[in-house]
Amino acid sequence: MTRAFLSLTCAVLGFWPGESTLAPPAIGAKVPDFAIPTIDGQLHSLYSDKGKKAIVVVFIGTDCPLANLYIPTLVELHKKYASKGVQFLAINSNDQDSFADVVTHTRERKVPFPVLKDSDHRGAEALGARRTPEAFLLDSGFVIRYRGRIDDQYGYTFRRPAPTQSELKDALDDLLGGKPVRTPVTEVRGCLIGRDKK
Repeated sequence: MTRAFLSLTCAVLGFWPGESTLAPPAIGAKVPDFAIPTIDGQLHSLYSDKGKKAIVVVFIGTDCPLANLYIPTLVELHKKYASKGVQFLAINSNDQDSFADVVTHTRERKVPFPVLKDSDHRGAEALGARRTPEAFLLDSGFVIRYRGRIDDQYGYTFRRPAPTQSELKDALDDLLGGKPVRTPVTEVRGCLIGRDKK
């Protein structure tokens, strides 16, 4: 059984061996600091991004079809918002993805922002992440202001030419504009993060 097939099967069935059952932090909760290696082998602390107006954290996987479809979208969002003081981070917490897999995946897709390999699930547990590509928007104080999907362009059974709803982008615009996020939580479709039973 291939990893891609296993990932998609678990996404559809809604389980993964060792899946976290911890309740995710609520909107308005402050995320504790964590430090995870980047693909360059350097530790990246969440709180090292202090001073940014916002931080976008997205969980990805090398074999998740939906996560891979959304990488170009994330790259475009990074290009638009990095100059506005927004830091983008991608985190791979899948046990089935090796460090080498993540390095190759990142370089092949030319991801321009830090990609972290979360081998101990520190980032996934701190944010309560369960799926790829689940997105989190944190404000300058590391408080969760949005969690959910990137937009509605891709799903298990469809691919739209363009999204009709762009919740992550809307949340960024609201936060940077000093407004309450209009839709703070949305449902995420994608592959469950692979956690081996301990």
